Amino acid sequence: MDLTETLVALAAVTGVLAVAVWRAHRPWQPGRIWRVPWHAVMALALVLLLGLLAHLGSLLTGRPITPRGLGGPGGL
Repeated sequence: MDLTETLVALAAVTGVLAVAVWRAHRPWQPGRIWRVPWHAVMALALVLLLGLLAHLGSLLTGRPITPRGLGGPGGL
């Protein structure tokens, strides 16, 4: 994924997160049968946002992201 695709994905996830926050803060309407779980959508969007920000950081710095707990001495 290059820089342009990462920025587009970052904008899309930020938009989804904004809609989820807006919809989660609306008052509950009694009698509605089905509701989208907006808090779960927010959690998933936040995880994706953090991953995309880390990926953007690796693209801008040129250094790949390496997990700290894996691959080193004493790791899994």
